[in-house]
Formats: sequence, C-alpha cells, structure tokens
Amino acid sequence: MKTRLQKLSGFKKYATLFGMGAAMTLALPPLGFFPVIFLSVPCLILLAQQAPTRFRSFLCGWAFGAGYFIFGLYWVSAALFVDIQQWGWVLPLSLIAGPALLGLFYSLVPLCVWHWREKPEAYTLLFVSIWALVEYARGHILTGFPWNLPGQVWDHTPAILQTVSLTGIYGLSLLTLFWAAVPLLYHKRGLTIAATLSFVLLAGFGTWRMIDNPTKQSGDVEIRIVQPNLPQHVKWDDDAQWRNLEHHIKLSRSTDTEETPPPRFIIWPETAVDADLEHFPDITRYIANSLPANAIAIVGNMRVTLDKQQMATGYHNSLTMFGKDATVLGTYNKHHLVPFGEYIPFRQNFASIKPLAAAMSGIGDFTPGDGAKTLRPEGMPAFSPLICYEVIFPAAVVDQNDRPAWLVNVTNDGWYGRTAGPHQHLAIARLRAIEEGLPLARAANTGISAVIDPLGRIIAQQPLLTEGTLDSILPEALPPTLYSRIGDSAFWGLFLFFTSLGLFMSHRQKNS
Repeated sequence: MKTRLQKLSGFKKYATLFGMGAAMTLALPPLGFFPVIFLSVPCLILLAQQAPTRFRSFLCGWAFGAGYFIFGLYWVSAALFVDIQQWGWVLPLSLIAGPALLGLFYSLVPLCVWHWREKPEAYTLLFVSIWALVEYARGHILTGFPWNLPGQVWDHTPAILQTVSLTGIYGLSLLTLFWAAVPLLYHKRGLTIAATLSFVLLAGFGTWRMIDNPTKQSGDVEIRIVQPNLPQHVKWDDDAQWRNLEHHIKLSRSTDTEETPPPRFIIWPETAVDADLEHFPDITRYIANSLPANAIAIVGNMRVTLDKQQMATGYHNSLTMFGKDATVLGTYNKHHLVPFGEYIPFRQNFASIKPLAAAMSGIGDFTPGDGAKTLRPEGMPAFSPLICYEVIFPAAVVDQNDRPAWLVNVTNDGWYGRTAGPHQHLAIARLRAIEEGLPLARAANTGISAVIDPLGRIIAQQPLLTEGTLDSILPEALPPTLYSRIGDSAFWGLFLFFTSLGLFMSHRQKNS
C-alpha cells in the first residue's frame, strides 16, 4: 500500500487525501470505528512528505482537512432545514465553504515540518507534535471550535478515555496521533515499543481507575431531567409558548409515585421558557407550584438586562434556579456564545455587503455573561451551569476558585435531527466529566439527555428524538483530578517531549 500511495500524483493524490480525511470521521461518535486512524493518519503523513514543493505539501494537508471537516460537520447544515426557504442561501457556506476553511488548519501541519521531509522518523514525530498543536490552536483561535478532536475516537473505549483525567483531551489527541503513526515507525523498534507500552499502561490505568471508583450516590439527592422533544417550529412558535410550558410541567410530574423518592432537582433544557423569570414572577410561581416539596428547579430561559429607565440593554441565553416558594436562588448567563448562531462576528464589516447585511438585519446578538460560575443552593450540592456549546471547551467549565460538586449542561440539539451532531455533543460532555472528576447532568430538548458519573459512565439516558422524563441518582464527585489542578500543562509537556525527540532524531540522522 505504501508503494501504491507513493505513486499517486495530481488529482488522484488529493482525491485520496480528501477520502482519507472523510474516512477518519468513521472513527468519531456515533460509529467509533477507531482502527481507521491507523490508515488515514499514516496516509496523510506519507503523502505530505512526498510532496515536491511547499505549496503541494500545503495542499495535501488542506485536502485531508477539507474531507475531514466536510463529512465530520455535515450535521451543522441540518439546522437550516428548519426554515430552508429563508436560510437555503447559507447551505453552500455551512456544508462546503465553512468546513473547507477549517481544513486550512490541517494544511499548516505539513507546511511547518517541510524542512524535515528527508528524515522520515523525525518528520513523523514532528508532524504528530505540530498536528496536536494545531488542534489546540483550533480550540482557541477566534473563540475556538474544539469539536471532533483526534482523542475523541476512543468514545467506545472508556479505559483509554480516562487518560483525559491526566492530560486533558489535547494530550490524549497527541498520544492518539502518535499511536496512529506507528505503521510509519515500525522499523524503529524503540518507538514501536514506546507506543505500545504507553497504550497498554494508559489502558491499564483507565481500567484500574474505573474498577477502583464505582458509581456512588451523592447523599440522598435524586434528580429529574425533562426532555420534551419539541420540534423547532413548535418550540419557537409564539402561539405555542403556553402549551410548551404546560408540556414541561406535565413531564415534570409524570413519574411521581409513593414508591419513588421525590427529586431534589428538576432540570429543564435550554430555553425551555422564552421569558425572564425574574421579570415575570407569575410564570415562576406557576412552575414552582408544580414542584415537589423541597425541590429546586433548574430552568433554561431567556433573560433581559435593564437600565435605570427599564430599557433593555442586553439579552441573554440563561439559566435560572428557584425553589417551591418561587424565590429566584441564582441565575447564570451563557458566556461562550456560538458565532453566527448567537452573535455575528465582525457584524459592522458586513454593512457594505448589502445582500448579506439585509439577510442579517433581523438577527440580534446575545450578550455574553461574565464567565464560569458556581451556583450554590442552600444545603444542596453546588453545581456549575453550562449552556449548550459551552460544554465543548476543556478547562473552562468550572470556576477554578469555587469548585462545584457537579456539572449541569442544558441544551437544545433539536436543530440537528437524527444526525451525528447530538451524539458527538454527548460524547464531548462525557470528556468534561472525566477531566474534572465531576458528575454531569444533561438536559436536552430532543436528546440526548443523560446522567454521567465522574468517570464518564452513562448511568441514565433518554434517547434522541424521544419524549420522556429521566429520574436518576446524582453521582458523587471524585477528588480533583490532575487535569483539574494543572490544566493543559501535561499537554504542553507532551508537546515539548515529542518535539524534542523529533529534533534529536533529526540531529542524530544528520551526524550519522
């Protein structure tokens, strides 16, 4: 196969790389066919190394990245079909242009390691190291988009996923790329042994960690998650708002029996209520009257910031916590907003492009909140609220100065239908639980709602596109993990190690 790949040129070469990038998405949730990375990653490294010029090496990375992101992010375009007549013009941008633009990140990798192309082992190690660095940059530049990182291919291998409690997802991604590149290093016995040994040791660590930490209940706390399964055209229909509210309340009561202990927390999904519950206390009281005794409601809603003249100065995608007496106990405003979904970046720069400005004229911007926050209901476990997209960002899901006992992720996901998007979103949420050593409760409008223990084990789940109520224990938190204490320092240590090793091998080969 190596010989055949080296003979490729022109369109066949770039088409092969595009196909290999697309094939690598098979390793991601929901399929999780991780063996494909042992073909796709070496193929990219080998063909980029054989490129005769810097520009063609750049094109190799871009072709691979375009295939990876076009096929890996196809589900984003499903949101447009909620109102395709209005948003059909965006389809080529979301389906092709945007993912192809993201593919430019991958084109930087072979460009950065071009100098070492005559030294295969050094080139491979440096390629892996720079690729991981590019993934880190992708997760941070222009607010970041750390979706479908290489380390996520282990979603069906929970023992390996425990590595993120040490290194975070960026560290696991670097190790994953190293393991995947082993077919190019097979003649270097030391590197092959190191790759095999590191995999075995981390799998053993993960297995031991899971056996040593069975799921335990946090006190006597029970939680109830409501998944209403409202289609988007109904959810945002002004005439249906009251019916939608009644639907949430009905589901909240649906499993109350004498044998079932009453929940201490009832969690509704993102924007379950299209109103500010502080400014409309009648709605708050109406919901509160349906709560079991001593229960606390955690409700996704919209909030408005008012000035002294009672004029709106900001609109927020928010979460409100209140009890049986309808007193608001805490609020949280989403701080990591979705570009082009909750705000338009560089809006002022589009004013001169009249068709684009006209299309965006009716799209308002949300106002971001202040950052991660811990909400502390009296006498109950404190939690860190995360609204939708915020759960995808490593090392940014808790207030480091006020550690909570659990994470609450409210989301919608109804925009994306029966695609890979909701499954990938759930898989990413699991990683945050493992990284922080905290349980996570996830309430989604159309799925997938779940309760996840601090080792990423899903102990209760409501399937995609189904209506229902999910009753579960609240799992007990673990002590702070290494990652929760040092953040991405372990990733930077691995990056420096692999970079130094690659440079050392290059120097040794030069002097031999």
